[in-house]
Amino acid sequence: MKIYFSRLHYNKTPAILDKALMIFLLPASFFYGLAVFTRNFLYDTNLVKTEKLPAFVISIGNLTTGGTGKTPVTAKIACCLTKELKKKTAVISRGYGGKLSIKKSNIISNGSKIFFDAEMAGDEPFWIAENSKDTVVITGKNRYKSGKYAIEKFNSEVLILDDGFQYRKLHRNLNILLIDCDKVSGNNFLLPAGPLREPEDQIKRADKVVIVNKSPYLKPFEEKVNVLREILKDKYNKESCVCEFMADGIYDIITKQPFNGFEKVVAFSGIARPESFFSFLEDMQVNLAAKKIFPDHHIYTKTDIQALIDYAESVNADAVITTEKDSVKIRSYLKNIETKIPVCALKLKANLDIREIIPSSLYSREPV
Repeated sequence: MKIYFSRLHYNKTPAILDKALMIFLLPASFFYGLAVFTRNFLYDTNLVKTEKLPAFVISIGNLTTGGTGKTPVTAKIACCLTKELKKKTAVISRGYGGKLSIKKSNIISNGSKIFFDAEMAGDEPFWIAENSKDTVVITGKNRYKSGKYAIEKFNSEVLILDDGFQYRKLHRNLNILLIDCDKVSGNNFLLPAGPLREPEDQIKRADKVVIVNKSPYLKPFEEKVNVLREILKDKYNKESCVCEFMADGIYDIITKQPFNGFEKVVAFSGIARPESFFSFLEDMQVNLAAKKIFPDHHIYTKTDIQALIDYAESVNADAVITTEKDSVKIRSYLKNIETKIPVCALKLKANLDIREIIPSSLYSREPV
């Protein structure tokens, strides 16, 4: 169902039945929009107050449902803050998809040790913890409570709200909005008829806009980036910078060793927009014997993984390849599965100039 709705929301040429479903869903979108308008009005007019914490708070989010690269951008900014600026940093996540209760604040990582696996913590918080060394990672529904906990227990100076654009309860010093240059706002409808969590005009709330380009190898996307930058400037008076995702190699999930020299592979993913993952592999001249798509945040079973490996072996594939985000959820199964072919992950890197985002005041900011 998730996969179908993702296609419905971003399909540029919907079929007649898809159009009929969107029309059927529009009344629900109207009432959803009314609720969003009311919430934003209350905060904009200070009828509902935001809560402040004694730390520099950075929010990273988007206007649409999933797939704009928030997680790797969050990790990259966290790494910059901890390693380059030497700031005590904590990432605060809701913990979507994890089995831990989000009614309380859960310490996923204290910066040196990770206490829960991806199944318990959620794939995104766990991935951030693995890829942002020296960064505290905490999950919980109440971001204010989790942020306060990070300050009291770890003396955190900077808090990063992963997927925090719609979480207006907590005051932020820097509001970063990510926009996919290809998908943008999809069919421009609010949920559930479209992918928008709130109207596009809420771009005005952003302090910094980052245009995400997940297909930098294709020439048309360069044009799309430039057009989008002009629209943001003319319509919303927003300057923007660009984050390009680049392939950074393929490695064996168990051994961590680089893997190459294959002729054909079976690729699978359970992310919001899997087409970008497959296009990266194709750009690397990888012959895809099959593409297997699972719903976003899919909870894999050992049976899922065994079936993928069995299929890959049956078609004489050289490897099974998935995303890094998916790899953290299947690692434990691979240790107990015998296979003749490796199961690998595609590593991506986010090319983003952090100095275009982080204000100079933070570089010289004294500890709180």
